Amino acid sequence: MKPASLAFLNEMEKHGDLNQALVLFALSNANGVRFFCRRGIPEALVGQSGGVWFLDGTWVLDGSVKLGEDSEALLGLHDWVLDGGAYSQGRFLGLNPLDLFARNELSTLSLRLSNEPDAEGHPRMSRIAATEPLVNARLDVRAGFEGQTLADVLQLASFRVTRVVERKEDVTLECEAA
Repeated sequence: MKPASLAFLNEMEKHGDLNQALVLFALSNANGVRFFCRRGIPEALVGQSGGVWFLDGTWVLDGSVKLGEDSEALLGLHDWVLDGGAYSQGRFLGLNPLDLFARNELSTLSLRLSNEPDAEGHPRMSRIAATEPLVNARLDVRAGFEGQTLADVLQLASFRVTRVVERKEDVTLECEAA
């Protein structure tokens, strides 16, 4: 196992019950970042202290740094994950995503997202794919924990989207390790 992986696993010991981990998929493109999860994402796991700012960059903090500088716009929090590849499968086969991480570092990932109609009747992921650059976007897989904060969110892996497959019911993002 790689030294970085060992350090990561040592860091995990402080989190207690790992079965409460939420697998978060952070999709970053030129427009900003979208977070996807199988269920609702607590805002404490994606808040401002993680580099996602809601400020316009005009306020100066201690005279040297503008708030919002070098940060991404938060485009949305979505509970649309139908299948997060091996990370989801591990969760439902009795392993938590962190056990899966310890067993193998994945070189590819397919993230399948719901494409159900939005309030206006348009397929929601197809609408995003039509307006945002998804190919070559970065997909970070993170683990967050119920009842904890952004400081406890851990990076599991990073991927680059290589292909987007749209269907009526779902959109699949095919990714390779970054």
